Amino acid sequence: MLYSILYNKHTMKDQADRITEILAKAESEIQTIIVEAAQAGDYRSVDMARNAAVNVRNLRAQISDSTGKVESKAAKAASQPKRRVASPRTVRTAYPKFHVAKDTLIRIGWSKKQRREYTHKTPRSIFDTTIKAMAALAQSGAGPFTAEQLIDQINTMEPEAIPSYQVYGVIGMLRGTNCIKQIGREGYDIPPELVEKANRKWSELSDDEK
Repeated sequence: MLYSILYNKHTMKDQADRITEILAKAESEIQTIIVEAAQAGDYRSVDMARNAAVNVRNLRAQISDSTGKVESKAAKAASQPKRRVASPRTVRTAYPKFHVAKDTLIRIGWSKKQRREYTHKTPRSIFDTTIKAMAALAQSGAGPFTAEQLIDQINTMEPEAIPSYQVYGVIGMLRGTNCIKQIGREGYDIPPELVEKANRKWSELSDDEK
């Protein structure tokens, strides 16, 4: 009887580990979709993938709590970013482009599907809100922070939802100007002096200042 109980307990944990590993792989694939969709300007798919990733992550947490076991090394390894084939260097270095005109951040991207440029605009007010939310996260002392965590922080600060593509546009501008540093798929490292650096880069990109 004791052997049977121990065997069943061990088997249950093994099955839980297998399920966790599968979910970790699924989350990694969804994260890849988020990155690719954001780069292509397909922000509807970004929102869909983000919601799916959150659900998968919550399910993993529920399984971990129910078994009382920390995620296995195999699951952690599975959640690490996979190498992807890089896009042509000429396109990658040329886009996205950023500049500021009439107090609006303008992101110029390249659509591989339509083979043409497209633009997204972010008002200064939303830029400031995003920077403020980032600064609040940085003050917590933890990190790096994901885009999902930033969006959640903004939602706690603002009464109305901000379009996710505008948040991603600000992130792209800050990353491209070295105001923040991307740490793989773990998220972004936000420096304490972010607000000062971001405002300085806004001025440097402004057509009105030239």
